[in-house]
Amino acid sequence: MRITLGWARCADNVADILRRGAWYPIVEESPDGQVVVEVRQQRVRLARADVTVRAEPPDHWSVVARTGVLRPTLGGGGRGSDVLTTYSVCPLCHYRQDFAGKPATLKCVRCGATSPVDWSETC
Repeated sequence: MRITLGWARCADNVADILRRGAWYPIVEESPDGQVVVEVRQQRVRLARADVTVRAEPPDHWSVVARTGVLRPTLGGGGRGSDVLTTYSVCPLCHYRQDFAGKPATLKCVRCGATSPVDWSETC
């Protein structure tokens, strides 16, 4: 059984290591300012300064602004589609999902969970 010491989400400068907007369980902390998170049953060591940490497991969808080659994309495909500059990340399974408007809740098409959306910040 894994003991979770908290939850970590990556800062923009380490977004290539962890999925932006997703919270990962912290399984180890070291006195030298490092945390170890579990990603798909693999351990990844990061500087604590490179992550946001919280004590409780995530329960809200994260909203992520598309950057680099992912920005922007056409939503839904086809003629007249809206240009999407954000996507959301499921708090339970980390699935990336497009959305329209500013919904209060979203239902994950992968795991089926319905959770509120965190509009307080964009990753």
